Amino acid sequence: MGHERRRGLRGLLPVALVVWGVGCGAGEGEPVSAGTEEKPATSMPVPPSSPGGAVPPVDILPPPGPPAVPEVPAATPPWAQRQGGPQDDTGTSVAVDAEGQVFWAWVSTPREDKDREPVEGQRRALTLARSTADGKTLWSREFPRNHVAELRVGAGAQGTAYLSGNAYLYAVDFGLGAADDGFLVHFSEKGQAQWQRRVGQKVHGLASDATGDALVSGEEWTAEAHVPLLSRYAADGGVRWTRRFESAGEGSAPGPVALTPSGSAVFAGTFSGVLEVDGRTFGTPGARSLVVLLFNAGGGLVWGQALAGVDGHLSDVEVMRDGSVVVTGEALGAMSWGEAKLPAAGPFVLAASAQGAPRWLHRPACDGPAEPPSVAVEPSGTVVAACGSRLSLYGADGAPRGERTLQPENCTEGACTVTSTAVAPTGSGQLLVTGSQRHGVATDGWNQDAFLRLVVP
Repeated sequence: MGHERRRGLRGLLPVALVVWGVGCGAGEGEPVSAGTEEKPATSMPVPPSSPGGAVPPVDILPPPGPPAVPEVPAATPPWAQRQGGPQDDTGTSVAVDAEGQVFWAWVSTPREDKDREPVEGQRRALTLARSTADGKTLWSREFPRNHVAELRVGAGAQGTAYLSGNAYLYAVDFGLGAADDGFLVHFSEKGQAQWQRRVGQKVHGLASDATGDALVSGEEWTAEAHVPLLSRYAADGGVRWTRRFESAGEGSAPGPVALTPSGSAVFAGTFSGVLEVDGRTFGTPGARSLVVLLFNAGGGLVWGQALAGVDGHLSDVEVMRDGSVVVTGEALGAMSWGEAKLPAAGPFVLAASAQGAPRWLHRPACDGPAEPPSVAVEPSGTVVAACGSRLSLYGADGAPRGERTLQPENCTEGACTVTSTAVAPTGSGQLLVTGSQRHGVATDGWNQDAFLRLVVP
């Protein structure tokens, strides 16, 4: 976007130009061609075996052991990459593996709004790229596409990566044939697609860990209903287990997922009516409720929490090293979590203990209109909620630790806005933030670039 026509990732930025504050970014690196490599330049515990009303786990493979806790690496000088073209470009997801390698996904979409005219050369595409911890691009793969939504990336084992999303109207070809509906693709350390799976009509959440497992949430459409599902895959594409939530009412929206250090699976979403899982019920009749569930490594329910009657959207979930769960979302009205209350609608970030007990609840800073809030948990336990251009920091105990603002970079048009879409910890007390920057928003011909930044909160 901007006035850039090159499709490559931008090079390293000088440290002084990426720290918090107003200013412009640095110059670009050499473009990276698609398909090529760039040379270096109320908690309710239940027995896991409880049969309940949900369909029991199927196709069970041996569960993995918990990943080893990596040593905390030294801090890396801040850097940034930017991808732009004549169309709108948006960074959608970022992940970091145990070795500090960075995986970034973004989408390119032609201008199709009522205020701006199409421009020559605009295109549709999705791109997956891998960089070193200090921002050097190792490879970038671009895939032509027509319509893809909810594109997410996850870091697997030994430099591999996962990509999930929804291909609607037209399929996407990652090199293994047509990927339709909700897809999950596993890529090698060189960026070649190894296998792909259809995971439902739509996929809504992706998480992966150093064992190589991937956890996805989605929904399958039947003649009678839209059925939420949760599936766990091994690195070779085998299904460890699948849960189908047949009791969920129409209008339910399965959401984000996460894997805990011990191998348990967190699943969050908005559910209509009363959801029954392994003999336990969550929610309230005739209303929508926000629900967080924890399953053990074999797919059995451990605990669940519901904000009964609280309508809204759960957008992201992460796990602390002690197993505590942190969730972000947007509520359509007042909400309570334990003793904490938010009196009005808006974004929120909350934490539950490893046993599911409510811990704390806050309203993060946010400037709108913006993407739903996202969250990252640093190794130290600091929680960072990102919403719009604002970052809100909290201690593991929920104590506020201040706010930060992402400033525009290379804003030559004089009117720019920054919106984050995802944030991920690096393991060294730093953060990777991705999203979009709009240039010239005071005009009818504004442009939008995708960005990825390494920042120090």
